[in-house]
Amino acid sequence: MENAMHHVEKLCNILYVLLFGILLIVVMGSMFTWSFRMAWILPIFVALFIIYVTKKKRILKEEWCSVLWYIVYGACLVFLIAFSFLCEVAPSWDWGQVLESASEYVLNGTLDAKEYYARYTNNQLCLICMVTLFQWIRFVLPDANFVDFQEISIVISCIFVWLSIGMIYLIAKKVWGRRRACIAGMLAAGCLPLYMYAQFLYTDTPGMLLLTIQLYLGICIYKSHRFYRKLWLGIVLGIVAGITYHIKVIPFIVFLAIVIALFLQKERWYQKCILLLMMCLTLGGVIQCIGVYSDQYAEDCFGITDAIKDEWEYPLTHWIMMGLNEKSDGGYMQEDVAYTATFETRKERTEENVRVILARLRCFGAADYIQFIFFDKMPRTWGDSCFAGDDYLFRMPYLPECPLVQIMKWNGTSHSYCLIYTWTYYVILFFGIVLSGLLALGHRGRQDPMMIGRIAMIGIALFQILWECNSRYVITFLPMMILMALDGYFTCKQRLTQAD
Repeated sequence: MENAMHHVEKLCNILYVLLFGILLIVVMGSMFTWSFRMAWILPIFVALFIIYVTKKKRILKEEWCSVLWYIVYGACLVFLIAFSFLCEVAPSWDWGQVLESASEYVLNGTLDAKEYYARYTNNQLCLICMVTLFQWIRFVLPDANFVDFQEISIVISCIFVWLSIGMIYLIAKKVWGRRRACIAGMLAAGCLPLYMYAQFLYTDTPGMLLLTIQLYLGICIYKSHRFYRKLWLGIVLGIVAGITYHIKVIPFIVFLAIVIALFLQKERWYQKCILLLMMCLTLGGVIQCIGVYSDQYAEDCFGITDAIKDEWEYPLTHWIMMGLNEKSDGGYMQEDVAYTATFETRKERTEENVRVILARLRCFGAADYIQFIFFDKMPRTWGDSCFAGDDYLFRMPYLPECPLVQIMKWNGTSHSYCLIYTWTYYVILFFGIVLSGLLALGHRGRQDPMMIGRIAMIGIALFQILWECNSRYVITFLPMMILMALDGYFTCKQRLTQAD
């Protein structure tokens, strides 16, 4: 049985290398499409990589790591908030809808967009949380208005991103020690797309924090040798994963990855079964409790009944159908949204979506479908070094002439400077991500906690192939990408120099 588990782990690593090797080619192709002059990155990157992996002398002394990290971490929060207010934009897309609906309900006691929340039930809990937050703000500041709500939401969203960066440091410290954790924290603090999304208090920033908490708990369970400690950590993980499921499904992939990684781990079978059973029971209980509470709250306060949901709710098949639309490269398509809305019940919408999915697959054929995935969907999802953050900052900024806005928004006069930085950063990440898988392949029998990360990365890659694709959906996985890249570089350095 242990042999079989080893083979499954090896297959996971092979799939990881294949998927992200292809995605590395996609990333490089997208970078050169933007500007072939970016080729100068490669020799510089190769030179720095060789220097790093062969240098035995430690640049950072252990005793200075904590001091340096706390200085960087404190400054990071200031920069996040300052960046967000300088690049603040008017409410738009789903984030703006939730912000405006919550404000409308708290200020006027009404909710005009019932059909929106009946259609996209995944935003229901987000609305409830936002309403609760704004009610507390009104309790403390009775004269608070929409502008106050938006500004306070920006600060809270920045704190979510900031805490996510802190969790990256804690995860790295748990896996590699304090000195390397300092490097991980500073790399995360320099990730520009995190700053671009910091002002949007929507599902992405809390989802990012929940992802890092799940990963931290999963690694603690994986590394622990005491069964009862594993058990209570597993229960806490089940609670966090249950909350994650209702906030944003994408980071929930990490919980599934943890379950698979723990199943593959060399442990006594009965202990593994008890642990996984407790985790799943806790998860199911939390999902059920939050679901019942959310539905009841929505019905009592917002008037969103089961009948309204049946009339408006989109089935999961809708997003799979959009993911097969050639016109949008598998991304959002208003035509498909309007088409699904023409049917009267959820059952009819599901049946029609399935019919269209099968028709589109037949129309593709095997060869064309593979081409569609590799040449359309993957570049649309992974071929953007800003993860569409520059596009969201382009939408109605309050300070359009601000020099920082001109650098950050996609059509800004100085946006090329932003792209030079983000593409350099992105390529460095992807090389490390692929390196992590390659080095894991060559190390038989290693009990590696970062196996959780590799399985989770396979999960997000496959999800983006199946689902409607959007670069923004990957933003919650940026902390994971940073950690996997560092795993590649740190492991490579350790193998070559044996310095640590």
